[in-house]
Amino acid sequence: MAYSVRLIQVESHGDREVIVCDREGLPPIDINMYIIRFRGRSHLYRLKLASTITKIHLWAYERNIDITERMKSGEFLDFFEMESFREYLRLRADAPTASPQTIELAHNTFVGADTYRQRANQIISYLQFLGHVFTGTRKRSDPYSKNLNTFLTHFGQLLKEHQGLKYANQRYGLTEEAVNKLLWWVDPGNPENPFQDRVKLRNQLIVHILLLTGVREGELLSLRPDALIRKSYGHALRVTQNTTLNLDPRANPPNVKTYERDIPVSERIAQMTDIYIMTERKQRGRESAKAPPYLFLNSNVSPKPMTNRGITHLCDRIRALDPTMFKSLFPYLLRHTFNDLLVLTSGLDVDTEEFKNLHRELCGWAIDSRQGINYTKRSREFLAAQYLQKIEMQFMF
Repeated sequence: MAYSVRLIQVESHGDREVIVCDREGLPPIDINMYIIRFRGRSHLYRLKLASTITKIHLWAYERNIDITERMKSGEFLDFFEMESFREYLRLRADAPTASPQTIELAHNTFVGADTYRQRANQIISYLQFLGHVFTGTRKRSDPYSKNLNTFLTHFGQLLKEHQGLKYANQRYGLTEEAVNKLLWWVDPGNPENPFQDRVKLRNQLIVHILLLTGVREGELLSLRPDALIRKSYGHALRVTQNTTLNLDPRANPPNVKTYERDIPVSERIAQMTDIYIMTERKQRGRESAKAPPYLFLNSNVSPKPMTNRGITHLCDRIRALDPTMFKSLFPYLLRHTFNDLLVLTSGLDVDTEEFKNLHRELCGWAIDSRQGINYTKRSREFLAAQYLQKIEMQFMF
């Protein structure tokens, strides 16, 4: 059976719910019971999770396999079926072909290693959930549970031994030259600034916050007008959950991915925030006052909260000005750049607990997260080059 993933808004409380439906529009119980376990996560996460889960059902449907019945009966999948699904899991949703002949085609055909790894883990977790559901209906003497564990172990090993293709782009931040050029382009005083006068300060503030605080795109779009607060050390931006979802008109409202936190900001960013609120944000008078309570609004006559597409458009305009320097300029790249700048300017050893704790706090990661390794590749390479130069200098006469 083929399934579709839907995002609906519950009128009673305004939350977005993710529901999987079959071809008749009916929600299958097992899949949706699994998805609902993740209600604490953002709706975007649940959308991706549901899309991944439906892949195994779509793959099975195309091969006339009832995956739910296979799990229930204990027949599971044979080796060739597992191999077939492994190849299927690598494909992008809009893959032009399943057998690319060039690396350029492969970029548009296969997902990267991180996405594949996440998909594989989610599929195994889902099948494990199904197995536990069906285990509960059997006698304790039934060998089903043992056979299930054997199947999941073998299937998991088979999926994870192939972690996706490795020629996806590495996560590099902007160079120092590119950072200076980017800040120059968005400066409202720059006569070559490509944006309309009524959004110049807003766009400059957005770039400064993304680049110099490391907040995620969704966190930026969830900021409230009172997000700027005074602390004993200066100013900070208070990043909170999107607590006014019932007032948010966006089709895919942003949300804070991890826990709430206060991020220190410079006096310059604090001043820019105050000026933006008192000038650009209020320049449309009552229309601005009637807008939902979010810091960043779009440029419509009747303004609404800014969307992810608005920030992407900002990057698109800058990229068009210098396609060579800003070839990879997308919102997420500014977060990677912040992480590079943090490594290069902190003066701390990146392997010390002091730096790791600082890094996790600023980026909103768990206290035991290792995510920082993925965000500091360019800065680590730069430091490695400096160390090698120092070693070489010791032996130069």
